[in-house]
Amino acid sequence: MASRLSESRVDHRGEPLPRGVYALVDARGDVVSYKDRWREADENGIQRQRSKSFSPRELGSLDRARVAAINHRQGALEIVQTGDAVLRMDKAARLTVGELFKEWIALHAAHNTGERYARDSVRTWDNHIEPRLGRVKLGALAVDPGIIVRFDEDLQRSRLAISARRASLALLRSVLRWGRRRYPRTLNVDVSGLFRVPTYKRRRLFRATDPIGVERIIEAVVSRRSRDPLTPIRDAALVAAMGFTVAARPSEWLASVTWADVAERAVQLQAVQNTLGEESSVEVGLKTGARAALLLPNAYDRLMAYREALEARFGDQPDNALVFQVVSNDGPLWYDDGFPVEWSEDHYKRWTARVWRPARTVAAQAPDTEGWIAGLTFYELRHSAISTSLHSTLVMSKDGMNLHTLAAYAGHDVQTLQRYYAHVIARYRSGRPITLEVECEAARRNVEASPFKPADRQPGPQREAQRRRRARARTAAGRPETRWVGAAGSRVRHHARPASRHEGGPAGSDLR
Repeated sequence: MASRLSESRVDHRGEPLPRGVYALVDARGDVVSYKDRWREADENGIQRQRSKSFSPRELGSLDRARVAAINHRQGALEIVQTGDAVLRMDKAARLTVGELFKEWIALHAAHNTGERYARDSVRTWDNHIEPRLGRVKLGALAVDPGIIVRFDEDLQRSRLAISARRASLALLRSVLRWGRRRYPRTLNVDVSGLFRVPTYKRRRLFRATDPIGVERIIEAVVSRRSRDPLTPIRDAALVAAMGFTVAARPSEWLASVTWADVAERAVQLQAVQNTLGEESSVEVGLKTGARAALLLPNAYDRLMAYREALEARFGDQPDNALVFQVVSNDGPLWYDDGFPVEWSEDHYKRWTARVWRPARTVAAQAPDTEGWIAGLTFYELRHSAISTSLHSTLVMSKDGMNLHTLAAYAGHDVQTLQRYYAHVIARYRSGRPITLEVECEAARRNVEASPFKPADRQPGPQREAQRRRRARARTAAGRPETRWVGAAGSRVRHHARPASRHEGGPAGSDLR
């Protein structure tokens, strides 16, 4: 059990001590250490008493401890007289870099960034930063900033991919800069300036298809087999909205556009409001803020067809309902606070896997499209709309190319538009301009006049096994087998009637 210490104004030699310096004496009367006291203002301007102890175990002898206490007392008084406070390690200095990241996620990222960015940040931190810097204290970073330099060198030696290394360093820089603003007394050195985040260089130019390619993909989407007749109409409207809007991003169409924002010639990309007029505080997918985009007739007609089909089944839709809102069997879903339920990232990924990828593969087989669109991403429909606009009357005139209007529609500045679309601008600079509406409408008429039907594909073994398993389950439950018949675009679901004892053939072979 530790002995109780008392203070004495006499040192271990029996001589008096200077003011503010005390000897700590144990129960037997022996001096075991020294301590000095002073008063200083805290961060709120209130005078507080401070003290510091000096042990002979650390300094080597009682004489050295006595001298250190006296010198520290004199230095502390000089600092206090200048209006400053004696630097002491506060609680923030004991925080680790891993704990700082948790604070950054909870206090900053959760309120100022999107869900996807926060999730990617956690994965990057856990994989590349936490094993190397997670237990390092902030006080150690302030004393030895070279820790960050050695961390950067360690990433280079580990042969980490340039994209992963760039993401790791950019994330660490964001966390440290936020930590310096939150704990300026501890992180008093800009350690984020000790390394350089590698720049991202595009290795390939983007791909863009023409209006005929977009129409062929829409044709494949509409012809896709579906149990719900509303689903192909919605999918066609979504593809048309991306391919014939100059120019929107998928997140803007899926998370921010309501029916009130859709007009015959334009669409407004802005935050969603509930029935009370309150704006949503969650991530709405507006990367460059609210703006207007040009909506072509090919997209507007399909959007209105989808709204008519939606209202025919579920009744009138309010203006603040999302165009592509999550729909259940009972109708579009709403949150308790009156906001519409938007597509989740998982919902979007499943849609691209089940609808978009098969449709682009079918469209690539058409004779009037190029085979490479089998690898076209859904986001590249935005590039397709901008590329088509670059050789239209929207941009080209007798005086040259005016990119300002197109840049405003796309949510870019002119410099960004020139940098990313330089190869398209160079291709069409001296060409004859087209009219957007006329070109897109002609593409739609051509596709409707010559529909493309791909060759029938034999189902694989997995699909056949699934079909047989479902057939056995229906037979066991006494339900008729469901089969799909009809031409592309007009498929009708029929129930196979089991053959009676008086009819020949196996059960389920009659498709009447």
